Amino acid sequence: MFGYRVPKDYKEAMELDKQNVNSKWFDAVEIEMAQIREYNVFKDGGKATFDNHKKVTNAPTNHRKIRVHLVFAVKHDGRHKARLVAGGHLTSEPVESIYSGVVTTRSLRLVIFLAKLNELELWGADIGNAYLEAFTDELLFIVAGPEFGELAGHILIFLKALYGLRSSGLRWAEKIHDVLKDMGYTPSKADGCVWLKRSKDGTKYSYIAVYVDDLLIAHEDPASIIKELKEKYNFKIKGDGNLEYHLGCEYVLDPDGTLAASPKKYIGKILDSYKSMFGEEPKIFKSPLEKNDHPELDNTDLVDSNGIQTFMSMIGQLQWAVTLGRFDIMSQVVSLS
Repeated sequence: MFGYRVPKDYKEAMELDKQNVNSKWFDAVEIEMAQIREYNVFKDGGKATFDNHKKVTNAPTNHRKIRVHLVFAVKHDGRHKARLVAGGHLTSEPVESIYSGVVTTRSLRLVIFLAKLNELELWGADIGNAYLEAFTDELLFIVAGPEFGELAGHILIFLKALYGLRSSGLRWAEKIHDVLKDMGYTPSKADGCVWLKRSKDGTKYSYIAVYVDDLLIAHEDPASIIKELKEKYNFKIKGDGNLEYHLGCEYVLDPDGTLAASPKKYIGKILDSYKSMFGEEPKIFKSPLEKNDHPELDNTDLVDSNGIQTFMSMIGQLQWAVTLGRFDIMSQVVSLS
């Protein structure tokens, strides 16, 4: 990912640090676990005891035991990240909708257009550990692993909406909904993830587009929005500032002042993914498809299940590249998919 090898679990992360003679993954884990403690994600239920069948004998009443694991990633700027994720697949299927809203790319472009039209400033921002701002109502616990340090082997009861729990997306959506309402914003009837607020003189609107925990702010003074989110609602805001990179797409100003979108870094990520899959650089073509090529008429042998998964992954990446602005390959990607 972005030229770095990403570990599958905590054990491999520590091994990679030894191989690379650094502590980047260890530091990432330490940062994540410190945040878990800071947000009071768990309540300590004491040391776990087990019977001969390795079943917890002192489990909290009416609580289900699940697992958690660390997911590792590298950001576009080279930062190493670790995220503690719950095994929500081990819990019961909820009857309510459980998803956090995401703004559509069409709405996102409209907000950017309206910002430029009305001479508003465009800022991007990321709410750090967003799900941990919300409480969970699921009755669950874990037995802590070695990444928890002194709490390893303890029963930890869930208090917050940790990533991976089935209802965490909904709990966060409810939290950010309440916050934006309290700030005087109203959700758009066309897209509930675009929030708008009329200016004091009534001549224009300001906008906040929400993609889970990523915010696009179009406002005369976006710094005031960031300040309110930090000081009044105690959100940890990261990456706030003029819109430069948002949802995999870079934004730059042309010499004439025109705002242009460019998915160069995302395409670089696609190339890294290809090299990881096939162990070589992709071939360079002037056109994505040969003249008179008809992939729908292909009668060669079908690929196995691994080949299908690889192909679907590649097509999915290309489809997002199209969404981010590479409309020139849309016809070819549609044909292949």
